[in-house]
Amino acid sequence: MYMKAVVYAKDLTDRTRKGLRRYEYNTSLSEALYPVIQGFEVALRNAVHNRLAVDYSVEWLDTFDFRASEKDAVEQAKQQIQEKPQTLTTDRVVAELNFGFWVRLFSAEYAETLWGPSLSKIVSVKDRRALYNRLIEIKTLRNRIAHHNRILGRTHSVQQSYERLLEVLDWFSPLVCSWVMQTNSVMERINQRRPLVANDQRV
Repeated sequence: MYMKAVVYAKDLTDRTRKGLRRYEYNTSLSEALYPVIQGFEVALRNAVHNRLAVDYSVEWLDTFDFRASEKDAVEQAKQQIQEKPQTLTTDRVVAELNFGFWVRLFSAEYAETLWGPSLSKIVSVKDRRALYNRLIEIKTLRNRIAHHNRILGRTHSVQQSYERLLEVLDWFSPLVCSWVMQTNSVMERINQRRPLVANDQRV
């Protein structure tokens, strides 16, 4: 797919070389984006857990009436902790649950039980559907990076994806957003490597 993305090449050798550059560029940008997504994921789960621990109880993961998929996710997280083996604690379960679990809590299925009374209080944007769509967008980016897939040449450029990610992070935690902006190298890598793929698709 990287070779197909090359717009112009003199011959197969040149196309292979440019395709390899795109692959290396994709890897470099994925590496730079990972700590940004990591910061977002931790900020999201902590914000949700802290709010629901106040509104329900510290043991809300055990007492809340989840849908089947979320119940299964909680049980699986507990099983993974016990298999390590480690002492089962709420904090460990929170850390073990995957990003998809936290995103699903903002879906329409939980609009009345979680969003209205609780989760709407932890984010500055009040349009649940718009927020959920943005969270799905971030989850897709996260999963593509985690599975070593291409993030170049998609609907949004890497720079746009980065800026949109920061925007959502700022909705949840301006403090964490400010810290992430000061400690990542995304724009530096975009600007350093951009000339290598200047004739290819958007980055």
